[in-house]
Amino acid sequence: MRFDEQAYLDDSYRTEFSSRVRAVEPAGERLSAVYLERTYFYPESGGQPDDRGTLGGKKVVSVSEDARGVRHLIEGTLAGAGEVEGAIDWKRRFDHMQQHSGQHLLSRVFLEARGLRTVSFHLGEETCTIDLEGMTPSPETLDAVEARANEIVFANAPILHRVVGADEFDEIAGGAAAAPDGAGTGGAVLRSRLPEGVDRVRIVEIEGRDRSTCCGTHVRSTGEIGVVKILGMERVKGLARVEFVCGGRAVRDYAAKHNLIAALAESFTTDWREVPRVAAKLGEEARELRKKAEDLGRELARRRASEIAAPTGSAGGFAVVKRVLESGDARSLRETASRIRESERTIVLLALAGPSPALAFGCSPGVPLDMGELMKSAAALIGARGGGGADFAQGGGGDGSRAAEALDHAERLIREALGG
Repeated sequence: MRFDEQAYLDDSYRTEFSSRVRAVEPAGERLSAVYLERTYFYPESGGQPDDRGTLGGKKVVSVSEDARGVRHLIEGTLAGAGEVEGAIDWKRRFDHMQQHSGQHLLSRVFLEARGLRTVSFHLGEETCTIDLEGMTPSPETLDAVEARANEIVFANAPILHRVVGADEFDEIAGGAAAAPDGAGTGGAVLRSRLPEGVDRVRIVEIEGRDRSTCCGTHVRSTGEIGVVKILGMERVKGLARVEFVCGGRAVRDYAAKHNLIAALAESFTTDWREVPRVAAKLGEEARELRKKAEDLGRELARRRASEIAAPTGSAGGFAVVKRVLESGDARSLRETASRIRESERTIVLLALAGPSPALAFGCSPGVPLDMGELMKSAAALIGARGGGGADFAQGGGGDGSRAAEALDHAERLIREALGG
């Protein structure tokens, strides 16, 4: 770690600076890689994205680290060595500072409240996540952790940082050897250990509450985090992934959801507090209507089946009912075909030629045919997709104007298989 080069570790609030250029190298079409003696640009690492801005008036498109130090990728090039002026995109930088400091705070509270250790952190463009090792936190736990985190935000505790050597690190760690995760031993116990092979490390501390090794950018106090809002949780690869936002992101999240619920309230012509009740009522009414529609659909299928059940031909001693219907939907077509195939020694081939083409093939028990294979062949003929079992199959899509052609094709295959 090149602490002398990485000036952002000392001052995350610096947005303009000048530095001597160590090297400028071509880095692809119309791009250059720039190395500085001292930089305030944060390189992507530790789950935190990189800074953006300008160097010498040229747009910085990415910042990373390699064996030579911090690599600034810029559009164009710089005219030789010497001093160069840098400018940080403060809006992006401060957003990242709020999210990263909020993550430290959340990780500490999860550890103290439920012994859940943070094993990874990701700062995305819209939201952030931490992965927790241990039990799955309940909704009540998430609410309690969020409330506790915001209590510490409102307390405006200072957030400090310093670089220490291995000996001092061990001394600071104190009781961490007995409780390596810091659980139950006081808020200031380190949540992380000195990485193997590292003799100097930067520690970020929420005063009196949390300490962790970190080389990210942070706000000066918890009050600047603004607010912490947990958005949800899911299980990912055996870990509890908690999604959250802080500061300006939390404000934007609230505004978007406020506008949404206000729009819903207006559409329901009710107060926003009544939206859950009205939505629940509409949901129940919708379920009842769907049930009635299904009942009516089944009745319609029964009547239609009785109207069109007369055989249109025969094959191998089995009655064949082959018809193209001009109205209805895939559900009613399936219901009708199912009704007709209840007759003995019957093969049914139905198609819907409407805006949403559909096919339904079926046969009575004991008919020596495979309706699934028959469907695949007929559906492919008109560009549709379909399949099913030996006695019933369905398909959809394709060219509805060729529905009759698909049924004729299926009937030919049946006659070839059964004769007659």
